[in-house]
Amino acid sequence: MVTASIIKEFGVNNYLIKEENLTQEIIQSAYGTLLVISFISGAALFFSASPIANFYQQSELINILQLLSLNIFLAPFGSIIDCLLKRELNFKPALITGTSSQFISVLAMILMAYSDFGVYTLVYGSLIQTVVQALLLQFYRPANMPLMPKLSQSRKILSYSKFVGVYGIVGHFGTYIVELLSGKFFTLEITGQFNRASSTASLFNKLFTEALNPVISPYASKLKRSGEGFMQRMRVIIVLALSCAWPFYAVLGLCAEPVVLILFGEKWMTSSYFLQIFCASRILSSSVQTIEPILMGLGMAKALMKIVLIINVLRILISILLLQYGLMVMIIFTSLTLPLLRVALFVLVLHRKNLVDWHTYLSWLKPPAVLLIVSAAPLCLIKLYLGQNWWQSYSYVISSIILSATLWLTLLSKQEDSAIVIKEVKSKLFNKAKT
Repeated sequence: MVTASIIKEFGVNNYLIKEENLTQEIIQSAYGTLLVISFISGAALFFSASPIANFYQQSELINILQLLSLNIFLAPFGSIIDCLLKRELNFKPALITGTSSQFISVLAMILMAYSDFGVYTLVYGSLIQTVVQALLLQFYRPANMPLMPKLSQSRKILSYSKFVGVYGIVGHFGTYIVELLSGKFFTLEITGQFNRASSTASLFNKLFTEALNPVISPYASKLKRSGEGFMQRMRVIIVLALSCAWPFYAVLGLCAEPVVLILFGEKWMTSSYFLQIFCASRILSSSVQTIEPILMGLGMAKALMKIVLIINVLRILISILLLQYGLMVMIIFTSLTLPLLRVALFVLVLHRKNLVDWHTYLSWLKPPAVLLIVSAAPLCLIKLYLGQNWWQSYSYVISSIILSATLWLTLLSKQEDSAIVIKEVKSKLFNKAKT
């Protein structure tokens, strides 16, 4: 279902966000192109429901997948409006329609659950959310949103959006390739430990990055169109994002044992070793994570697609070659070497596109690096002082975490980039109060 949702959009919305000269004909063509892609994707899911159900030997999957395919058919009627609003950095409609549709969907699912709809509760809940959000978005329909679709500029749109589509599909499968190999060639127990660690390491992405990235692309696109101090604003975003990400992963990695114990219990303690590796990997990969939506907003999907292809082809090859040495060796190698290559490739793209040279970009990493070191220092000292079972002294651990958080907040508030953001927020609040 996730794969189908990636295919059905296939980068069309991103084309609208990055396009500098957005004419009525282009919007109509994007609308028409998205309708065609959604119809093909939805039909593919509908007719493949039976083979998928046979593969899993679950006949009930046929009806479930066929109902879920309606989500793909209906999506374009709201997504183009949502995209045009976000292009102008108008996120209020997305908040209102998203929250309202989610609330109505949850309410409906509660009623259906009490009425014994079983597994169809989630299916109908998903459909209700899609329909309600599409209907609510019509009240925020911008003036340039066409009633009728066209296909006159479809070739032009697809010549760009195909790179975004491939980027999304390859990135999606690449994320899960190690888990798939682990499930196939290793025990269910060790695979479960791996999955627990992976999901825990993804907490920051779920809470922060996935909320920030959809805002960055249209913001970067608008800055490019207006020419308003693009690189200075991008520097602020990158530095602040890393100033939050790096200390988070450092503290999470150092506190892997107590975190796993609290979240999952003693039988999952093996996953703490995986979690430490994943946190080190996330520190490396997050160095350029914010650059992805920036480049996407600037229309550089082809460069992103090439990076994703290189990284994920290497991930598959390395994983297969290292299978014989065990899961831990495979994860250590892929988690620590590939992020370094990813950073190098992104910095190379920035340099070649004359956006930022490598020396300047490395200078941007200094403030987050200072925060990382200062935040991790109390926990490292406690670890050295108390030895291997340091985390069992809860009073020391809690005191160290509080000290780390205090030091982080103090230094973050004094950062130059934080001061810029605070000043802008105060200015906007003051202007709003005046009006």
